[in-house]
Amino acid sequence: MADRTAPRCQLRLEWVYGYRGHQCRNNLYYTAGKEVVYFVAGVGVVYNTREHSQKFFLGHNDDIIRNRDQASVLPYFAAEIALSVHLAVHPDKTLVATGQVGKDPYICIWDSYRVQTVSVLKDAHTHGVACLAFDSDGQRLASVGLDAKNTVCIWDWKRGKLLATATGHSDRFWTLCGNALTAKRGIFGKTGDLQTILCLACAKEDITYSGALNGDIYVWKGLNLVRTIQGAHGAGIFSMYACEEGFATGGRDGCIRLWDTEFKPITKIDLRETEQGYKGLSIRSVCWKADRLLAGTQDSEIFEVLVRERDKPMLIMQGHCEGELWALAVHPKKPLAVTGSDDRSVRLWSLADHALIARCNMEEAVRSVSFSPDGSQLALGMKDGSFIVLRVRDMTEVVHIKDRKEVIHEMKFSPDGSYLAVGSNDGPVDIYAVAQRYKKIGECSKSSSFITHIDWSVDSKFLQTNDGAGERLFYKMPSGKHLTSKDEIKGIHWASWTCVIGSEVSGIWPKYTNITDVNSVDGNYSSSVLVTGDDFGLVKLFRFPCLKKGAKFRKYVGHSAHVTNVRWSHDFQWVLSTGGADHSVFQWRFVPEGITNGVLEASPQAEGGVDSYSEESDSDLSDVPELDSDIEQEAQINYDRQVYKEDLPQLKQQSKEKNHSVPFLKRERAPEDSLKLQFIHGYRGYDCRNNLFYTQAGEVVYHIAAVAVVYNRQQHSQRLYLGHDDDILSLSIHPIKDYVATGQRNLSTFNTQYCFCTADGKCLASVGLDDNHAIVFWDWKKGEKLATTRGHKDKIFVVKCNPHHVDRLVTVGMKHIKFWQQTALAHGPYGCCCFLAQSRAVVIWFSENQRRSKLC
Repeated sequence: MADRTAPRCQLRLEWVYGYRGHQCRNNLYYTAGKEVVYFVAGVGVVYNTREHSQKFFLGHNDDIIRNRDQASVLPYFAAEIALSVHLAVHPDKTLVATGQVGKDPYICIWDSYRVQTVSVLKDAHTHGVACLAFDSDGQRLASVGLDAKNTVCIWDWKRGKLLATATGHSDRFWTLCGNALTAKRGIFGKTGDLQTILCLACAKEDITYSGALNGDIYVWKGLNLVRTIQGAHGAGIFSMYACEEGFATGGRDGCIRLWDTEFKPITKIDLRETEQGYKGLSIRSVCWKADRLLAGTQDSEIFEVLVRERDKPMLIMQGHCEGELWALAVHPKKPLAVTGSDDRSVRLWSLADHALIARCNMEEAVRSVSFSPDGSQLALGMKDGSFIVLRVRDMTEVVHIKDRKEVIHEMKFSPDGSYLAVGSNDGPVDIYAVAQRYKKIGECSKSSSFITHIDWSVDSKFLQTNDGAGERLFYKMPSGKHLTSKDEIKGIHWASWTCVIGSEVSGIWPKYTNITDVNSVDGNYSSSVLVTGDDFGLVKLFRFPCLKKGAKFRKYVGHSAHVTNVRWSHDFQWVLSTGGADHSVFQWRFVPEGITNGVLEASPQAEGGVDSYSEESDSDLSDVPELDSDIEQEAQINYDRQVYKEDLPQLKQQSKEKNHSVPFLKRERAPEDSLKLQFIHGYRGYDCRNNLFYTQAGEVVYHIAAVAVVYNRQQHSQRLYLGHDDDILSLSIHPIKDYVATGQRNLSTFNTQYCFCTADGKCLASVGLDDNHAIVFWDWKKGEKLATTRGHKDKIFVVKCNPHHVDRLVTVGMKHIKFWQQTALAHGPYGCCCFLAQSRAVVIWFSENQRRSKLC
């Protein structure tokens, strides 16, 4: 039987190439440690320019921003809170706030030194978070949503509490009074024209400076426009930054201007006129710290400028910037990789130095690339159906051939270097002879749809293809004759494995996926492992070959859009992955099984990677044959009440009596006699666990039905707690053994399954019976929910607190164990962010038959 377990090797995120400059502004800052913080895709990056090293925050599961630049059309003013866009830095320059897009967007506040989550803010915005800003003392955070009303929210971020919210609007000043957020419209008067405002900065004495679309700076006193600084920039001012030294502005004209604290000009730096500059350079973000400046551009570049050497800016980061990024290939002999995208650029990256070493601009968008076996030539597949071959040493053109009309999505040189196979969306694969200046000598034409993947055999005599219709076809080379003999096909050894369809990769497909959901694979024969990139933004590691459905995997997050391509480096030290819409290139370090010995580190996020054992499978069969059948049965228990046909008449009658009472009927008196529950025989053990304890007085506490029982063995007597109205499913006892927590099921909400007091007894942890088995952390004395997160897809059997670390929890269940840590007011498995959820029914009561409080 094929091994369906996840591979023991791992990936660690080592470097991210790129910067999100397009469609974003004001997202580039210095930290207190003089590091540079910014974001790309779903990753917050802290870049140390002195050591040329990166740290990563991976607490988001979608673009930190995507789709459109909200502030370009909806500017905001604030007398006390200035709204920056998408990323904000705390006044202490250590904490960072980032907001994301998506169906359930949330805001993460994280420590830039340890790159760990401090707090998570959720359930206020829809569609996405457009703007973020801390107030002057860092106690509050303002956010603006991407919803139709552009909702403005004010947060007490340390407590995770929403203080105020209001419908947003343009050209208004906002004031927070208590929990009310009020706005007043700015008065332009006759001082300046009504303009689209793109950025702003606040100063003392109720002064606000704002940058306009026409390049002017407007100066506001309170609500009134008091003067304008005309012609500050030659075009729209996209970014404005306030610091101790004064103000810095950056605009569409490619210039950075520095101003003193009174907003009088100091100097002007035109990046277009520098050695690294170019026509059309547009500045989207600026930051000024002492003698250094940062500038982020529309084309996803980051410049660092020393004020004393302003004519020599340093280009410290570059990336692709338009359309989608699909083309990726690795050099066959050197630690180099090449990418090409819809921005019409081809870029050569050094994997050892983490640097861009060459760039070539093309006339058409690039969708595929391939190195020749000796690495001397590079073939480019273009979006217009043509392909170009370049000499790698100087990036000069060898040939430019156009035989097709549709995009060239895949191309590969044969292992012996004699042929180039070119697959297009027209359907056929064309074969070209390299030695004959790429003369076409064959054609593979049996595909009924566009070509997606190509692989050559080791001896260069055969070719296999995948297409959009889900077909896997074989051809003899170089003629292109269709091969159908199963015996002949069985004996072929493939030089590479990048096809997504075939028995060798059957296990990579999740349930209910489309044939285009897995975009790329690449097999590592020496380590028997396969890497994949899919439409869900995940990079995954499988065992290779991956023959059986339901194969387990390790998954890695960071890309916010579909992962378009993955490739191993020539020596299998790294994996490269590209994000389609996020335009980023991720470099992952491969950690073989022999080095890790199969042991995962406690906090892989510190290394930049997130390992996860699969929570998905195409098979309902257990991967652990010796699994206890009682455990399987317990996992399948459904606590929902069943309503049977014979119950309907009674239910209808009850409803009728409730809705149509008869007032003229005299109410019958209740009988004077009554019943008192004296003793209960039984104990709930068949579907519950860890629900039997000694109290401080040596009595036994447990539950049965909807009753909690305190049993005195010496006197053979019971005291009964009757505070529940449905089955009790969980019970925990306080560390001092006098308080008890019990959780019940409920018909109207998801039900609480298990709950246990924390090690010091101040907090309570509970696990729900909802689909995500939500974990909630409570201050039970106040009846307040402190934090919540998704637990696991499968049922959780136990939650326990670490007696030596009051902020840590452990949960176990069906084929999983998770370690949780409280980070400020938010929870997450080391390195993961938390999500707010619905409260559950839990009761805490005193074992001496006194009810303490109720949380619901």
